[in-house]
Amino acid sequence: MKRTSFLFVGLATSLLLFVIAGCRGEKKDRQFSKLSSSETGINFRNDIRDNDSSNSFINEFGYMGGGVGIGDFNNDGKKDIFFTANQSSSRLYVNEGNLQFKDITEMAGLTTSVWATGVSIVDINNDGYDDIYICTYGKNLLRRSPNLLYINQKNLTFKEEAAAYGLADTSYSSQATFLDYDRDGDLDMFLVNYSFNNSNVNANNIVTKDLSGHSPANDRLYRNDGNGQGHPVFTDVSLEAGIKEDGYGLGVTVSDFNGDGWPDIYVANDFVSNDNLWQNNGDGTFTNRIATALRHQSYSSMGVDAADMNNDGLSDIVTLDMLPEYNERKKTSFFFMNYERYQAERFKGYEPQFMRNMLQHNNGNRFRGDT
Repeated sequence: MKRTSFLFVGLATSLLLFVIAGCRGEKKDRQFSKLSSSETGINFRNDIRDNDSSNSFINEFGYMGGGVGIGDFNNDGKKDIFFTANQSSSRLYVNEGNLQFKDITEMAGLTTSVWATGVSIVDINNDGYDDIYICTYGKNLLRRSPNLLYINQKNLTFKEEAAAYGLADTSYSSQATFLDYDRDGDLDMFLVNYSFNNSNVNANNIVTKDLSGHSPANDRLYRNDGNGQGHPVFTDVSLEAGIKEDGYGLGVTVSDFNGDGWPDIYVANDFVSNDNLWQNNGDGTFTNRIATALRHQSYSSMGVDAADMNNDGLSDIVTLDMLPEYNERKKTSFFFMNYERYQAERFKGYEPQFMRNMLQHNNGNRFRGDT
């Protein structure tokens, strides 16, 4: 018995060592490799320095970076990188090939001194060169300032022209997306806002929705009215288009969700505010279909994207919640997710929402259900 036991253990040990050795011997091609700043020339840092009058505890925007924009700004076939910053200047790194980049911010005229909350790369004037639109919150979170639009001068320099284009918006915007919502051949702009109003200091307070269109947290739609001044000029048409619901917007995506040929808009909203699914009616107006399209949604949506996940020709939706990594943290974060609060939210007109990431599968005319 002892000999048999020792033999079994020995065979098992040998087999285990063989498997481990085999696994170690496998070499898989890595999809990505981390490169140092000395290799790439990119040494950007977005350092935040809090003080008594400007810090993340008294202003939610203190947690928000503005992200990164990718574009070929000199049309040389190589992708350049624009980094947004908060308390320092945003930076433009031009791609010199072989993953080597050069900081040309000052030379390009792109030095900024505002708290950037979002960036969009778009050829806004249809001249074949990428331009840069930056959402801002003002300097050091202390004041509002107009958003910035840098027009590409076709020689790796830029000129700020937001006011001339009608896009120097001073609301508390977090992100912009460009789309041809009226299908007239030029790009319009949808602007996502994120603002605390005086009547709702705690953004998770259950209050009646503001459907007036005048809330500081109301998103905005800008229509491109053409080249009347040698370049596009935009007009705020939010109210006439039916964009009249406040929210704490952190993400936006555009797709034709119902397959009628008109681009629709999905907005991911933070806190108690529901997400919005703006269905394009094809006549210059939109209707929020979130209540009929989804059974439930993420509670504090941090971001959103749309793609055809199962190749059925329909756009599905992914939303990301502020979901903790560990189960203990999940449970301690759910203290306010109770039946009484759920009922109170429903009574005030809010749709069902739960603290988790969600994949909304598009079932065509029956677009209802998280998978």
